[in-house]
Amino acid sequence: MLEFLFLGWGARQQIESRQLGLTATRAAETATRALTQTDLLQMDVEKLLIITEALWSLLRDRQGYSDEDLVRKIQEIDLRDGKLDGKVAGKAPTRCSKCKRALSPRLPNCMFCGAPAAESPFKR
Repeated sequence: MLEFLFLGWGARQQIESRQLGLTATRAAETATRALTQTDLLQMDVEKLLIITEALWSLLRDRQGYSDEDLVRKIQEIDLRDGKLDGKVAGKAPTRCSKCKRALSPRLPNCMFCGAPAAESPFKR
């Protein structure tokens, strides 16, 4: 009887060990995916920084804006919510151009009158 208990305990340990191994493998796969996604996001941020710098250079060089103009505009946009915190303020819902009701951000058309919703280039 005691041998049976020890054999049962050993089998249980093997099963638990396999389950832990599978869990560790899944955790490693998830971590790898997260790192890959982080790397891709970092590349996107770097690309956006280059684009932003290029656009600012064009505006400054061709339109005569100063760096001080840019800083003032950044602060103005940042302060729209009353806080200088480096974040864009939440926006009021977009209104339908036809019926003036609030548009759902998930629908391409107004759910009330069916008019197409105009897309902002800064929509998130």
